[in-house]
Amino acid sequence: MNPIASSSDRIFTEANAWFFRLRADDVGAAERERFAAWLAASPLHAEAWDTVQALFADLEAPAKAVRRQAAAPLTAKRPRRRRTASMAAALAACVGLIAVLPQSTLLQNLQSDYHTATGEQRLVTLADGSRLLLNTDSAVGIEMTAAERRITLLRGEAFFEVTRAPQRPFWVVAGDARARVTGTAFSVGRRSENVAVTVAEGRVETSTESHPDQITPLTPGESAHYRGARLSAKHTADIARELAWRQGQMVFVQAPLAEVVAQINRYRPGRLIVTDPQLENRPITAVFNIDKLDDAVSALEQTFGIRARRIADYWVLLG
Repeated sequence: MNPIASSSDRIFTEANAWFFRLRADDVGAAERERFAAWLAASPLHAEAWDTVQALFADLEAPAKAVRRQAAAPLTAKRPRRRRTASMAAALAACVGLIAVLPQSTLLQNLQSDYHTATGEQRLVTLADGSRLLLNTDSAVGIEMTAAERRITLLRGEAFFEVTRAPQRPFWVVAGDARARVTGTAFSVGRRSENVAVTVAEGRVETSTESHPDQITPLTPGESAHYRGARLSAKHTADIARELAWRQGQMVFVQAPLAEVVAQINRYRPGRLIVTDPQLENRPITAVFNIDKLDDAVSALEQTFGIRARRIADYWVLLG
């Protein structure tokens, strides 16, 4: 991944978080001073701050138009009302997602030893020679002792290639779910309380912090999915498809558009929003390059006939 682009994404995320924090009722003088110091630290910070303010100015204009139309006499045709409602929902989703996610992301980054920005991947070599590849928008904490090796996945996804050490187990903890190995290759992905463990090589024992004795073993080509403290599924995994991100690709086979959009949003700064609910289940079969996701948006337009409206370079409304 381009390190300059990754740095730019990180700075934009920080500016975004400051935008909402400064609008909060409980913001204090000390935080305002920290913001002033952050703003003055680099011209790139000031540029990102201007971009965020311009972005929300662009979003505010159509939001005001929606409110005016809602207050006007209902003389418009029915399809127009539906489109206005969908636009209002999309704008609400945009604002709500930005308000919540960046702040929790910044907190996790502070707690982590290594983290990545949106669209960034990072290879980390641990003290024992094990390697982990952090996927986009991910964060991990690392604790290495003489007795064990422990990785805490705070968010996102990572692929682990573990140096064999039978007397020194390697643990990956993600929420309540956990995986134990002594030497193997596997991935762990976390989205809120949903955790997936997929094995490429060797053997992995999965369990939960709440029920450590309820062990689910996995062998190559198998995947376990946890929701909180409960094992929700164990199945055969399509390794090439599920781990395609390691080669910089996303692979979809008859996947609903809503799922495709959710995956693209993990890698692309800004947000894609499906404004027409009837399109959410539209099946998509495609291979997209992670570092060229604007091409993916163009493909959705040209190949699948889905209309895209771009707002301030970061937001794309699909409908």
